[in-house]
Amino acid sequence: MVGGQVCDVEAEKRQLPLSKEQLLFIHENKTAALIQSALMIGALLAGAEQNYIDALEKIGYNIGIAFQIQDDILDVTGSEQELGKPIGSDEKNNKETYVTLAGLETAKAHVKALSEEAVQLLGQLPGEHTFLDELILSLIHRTK
Repeated sequence: MVGGQVCDVEAEKRQLPLSKEQLLFIHENKTAALIQSALMIGALLAGAEQNYIDALEKIGYNIGIAFQIQDDILDVTGSEQELGKPIGSDEKNNKETYVTLAGLETAKAHVKALSEEAVQLLGQLPGEHTFLDELILSLIHRTK
């Protein structure tokens, strides 16, 4: 997680252009890593089989990347009142985002696809997970 944060800060400080792969590296090693670790540690401590841990790793990845892409979308489409911060700050700071690299509609489609795949993978795991399903799907429509 520290590595992703360092890359993010350095790229922003130096105003370096990022490729989509570099941006995903930052997202993977910040938000996705945080969510993956929380899901995987719980499963590991509960004695889950490796295939369940692997599924939770992928679910955490999808949730983390979808969350970050949605953040980029909200910086373009959100309102300052809802977000509690200025809108368009990424563009003003010349910061590469998923929206600037892939376009708004593609970014929205990726948030939806990643979130739906996470729910689909979660559905293959044993136990009750209605709350998590709803939480993951709320990423698609979150406004803050």
